[in-house]
Amino acid sequence: MKQIYLDRDQCSQFEVGYFEKDSISLRADVILASKFQGYDDKHTSFLQEFRSRTLMLSRLRDDSPGWYTVINTLGRDQ
Repeated sequence: MKQIYLDRDQCSQFEVGYFEKDSISLRADVILASKFQGYDDKHTSFLQEFRSRTLMLSRLRDDSPGWYTVINTLGRDQ
């Protein structure tokens, strides 16, 4: 998985664009905990692999709304 989905509530919470070009760095466990109704198994497994590491995310204007590409990961699990 090279992209993760942030719904409108998450985008609002993290102050990033749902439709607009944007980028953000977030810890994987924070993303996972922020999803009100939980993620599907694919997203959950992917994010759990990174635990407390930071994911650098980027969304281009042409991407589907809410979908962010994982550009890089930073840090070590704590």
